[in-house]
Amino acid sequence: MLASYVNAHCLQVARLPLPGESLCAGARWVEHGGKGFNVGLGAHRLDVQVEMLLPLGADSIAESVLQLLHDEGLDSRWTLKIGEQSGFGVGFVAPNGDNFLAIYPGANALLTAEHVEQTMTALPPIDLVYGQFEIPEAPILAAFRLAREQGTRTMLNPSPWRLPNAELLALTDILVINETEAALLFEQEDTSNLTPEQWLSRLPSWANQCGWQGELLVVTLGEKGCVALTPDVVIHQPAWPIIAIDATGAGDAFSAGLASALLQRLDLDEALKIACACGAWVAGKQGVLQALPARAEISEFMQVQINPPAALNTVKYNG
Repeated sequence: MLASYVNAHCLQVARLPLPGESLCAGARWVEHGGKGFNVGLGAHRLDVQVEMLLPLGADSIAESVLQLLHDEGLDSRWTLKIGEQSGFGVGFVAPNGDNFLAIYPGANALLTAEHVEQTMTALPPIDLVYGQFEIPEAPILAAFRLAREQGTRTMLNPSPWRLPNAELLALTDILVINETEAALLFEQEDTSNLTPEQWLSRLPSWANQCGWQGELLVVTLGEKGCVALTPDVVIHQPAWPIIAIDATGAGDAFSAGLASALLQRLDLDEALKIACACGAWVAGKQGVLQALPARAEISEFMQVQINPPAALNTVKYNG
């Protein structure tokens, strides 16, 4: 797990502010976070053995993170204190769950390919390497190259968005992007009004045009669920019905759920259901850290839903 850490400071506002506008916040909270940290902790709570290469600063926040890892039962051997300050973030959250965030990377920006190579050499055999873009691209490339040499699957969430270079994309087996990132990757001006059926029909050709040749490409669509592309089929998985409160960590929870389900060798349709359930669970609560679910919580959530997602819509095509 190529993790990242962000000390997250969030403000609850009546609506997201306009450019140049100041708003009064109705609530605030501070918690440990970061995309890599959230996904690693989320997968751990779903009963996956996780080893996190986690860059931290030489500050008091780092000591608090190490204590949290210990309390959660996670191994802290692969944490690195590099630089002076741990990652820092500020987020605004509206009542309907909409949000926007700004991140100062701090120690995350100092992670290098050498750090990755030293760590992966010391690790026992692993089944999946996960990367995200709160760290530089060089350490991700180094990890994915080693993973390819070892026959290990790779999973990438290129967020905060920047276009993955051609080599990194070629080394990625599982790619998870949201709707905004998909529009940028596929060079489409606006995908916000597309129906799931339109995503099903267009995703194969868009993926082919951008040179995607991996095992699984997933586009998360918020309240419309997600669409997933394999070499043989494209699938729509509807979302679980919830009242959204804070969608800040929904994507991270989705990635954790998908990774854990695939590592448990579940079928793709079941893996997508679990991933969407994890995203919905977190979006229905305030904050991220405390909201990341345990496996038993997600199992119960999926069993007691009054209106579970409709049957999967699957289209076969000639990839």
